[in-house]
Amino acid sequence: MDLLRINEQEGQFYKNDVWVPISDIERDDLLDLIKAAANSDHVGLVDCNGDTPIKDPISKTIYEQVYKVLKDLDVNRTTYLASIDEEFDELEREYGLA
Repeated sequence: MDLLRINEQEGQFYKNDVWVPISDIERDDLLDLIKAAANSDHVGLVDCNGDTPIKDPISKTIYEQVYKVLKDLDVNRTTYLASIDEEFDELEREYGLA
């Protein structure tokens, strides 16, 4: 699932089947992106670099920070899920639910 892109030097995120400027992102949008990244086997993220620059410096900063969070989640998804499962199993044993 594609979540971030750079189009005509503007950082954008995917929301409700349309691409929205990254400068318009709100807290709930970020949570939705994190959920989508956590639940998807393929996360499409375009890195902001010399080949795909973002003109507005504020949008660039926002985009880079969101990219970093989503990329980390995508790369380390297996580790995070294993940690959550382990903690859940421990809580089940602790409270006698297992």
